[in-house]
Amino acid sequence: MLLLPLAEYVAETMDVGPGTRLFEVDCGAGDFLVPFHANGFIVGGIDADADAIAQAIAAMPDGIFQVGTAAALDPAVPWDVVVCRSFAGVPDLDQARGTLARMFAKATHAIAILDVPDERRSWMVHALAEVGANAIQIEAVRDADAERCNVFARV
Repeated sequence: MLLLPLAEYVAETMDVGPGTRLFEVDCGAGDFLVPFHANGFIVGGIDADADAIAQAIAAMPDGIFQVGTAAALDPAVPWDVVVCRSFAGVPDLDQARGTLARMFAKATHAIAILDVPDERRSWMVHALAEVGANAIQIEAVRDADAERCNVFARV
């Protein structure tokens, strides 16, 4: 599966394993979550596309999925790790800040924001400091198309 190396990278970087509750914001059909599910993680996610959520439920019937936007993310329902791979598409920094704050409030162990445009790197560090992140790790991801980074923060 194409996303398997990314899933392994996230699990190793976050120091998590089977039994960990992992939730993805804007999860789509759950493709990123499948390797975690197959390895004993408890998975869940939220996405605005009802058809995609139906596909995620079909692939992982014991997963916890809901239709909704990142703005509907409920921080009152905790998960160990909260991941977002679609942060690059958030057009408004106030909306991004709200999503980041809800992710941080929902997580009990750590959050991961993957594929962040490099120009948002300093903004991301500042926003994470505002929500109380005590350990922030930023790793550059370079390819022919653009410079990006992956951001990990401990709760």
